[in-house]
Amino acid sequence: MIKNLLATLVLAVCVLLLLRLALGTRRRQRVDAVLRGAARSIRHGTLGPWQRAKARRAAAREAQDAIRRAQRRKPERDGNVIRPKQFQDKPRKPH
Repeated sequence: MIKNLLATLVLAVCVLLLLRLALGTRRRQRVDAVLRGAARSIRHGTLGPWQRAKARRAAAREAQDAIRRAQRRKPERDGNVIRPKQFQDKPRKPH
């Protein structure tokens, strides 16, 4: 049973590849593009939720790190203007 199924699958792939060779260059490129798009959408549909969750966790971690770094450094405030200490003693035009 499995041998017959595998043989049928291999035969179908061979026939499809033979038909692809019979196409012209432009049509072959179009067919290849459609197949790449289909493979991409299948891959995105199956792996997408895990990749999105992983990216969301990484973004949340980076945001928390940025917030922690900003809380550690307390710049001087002059109303709404933030004046970091590293820029206080430098001339405005160094040239």
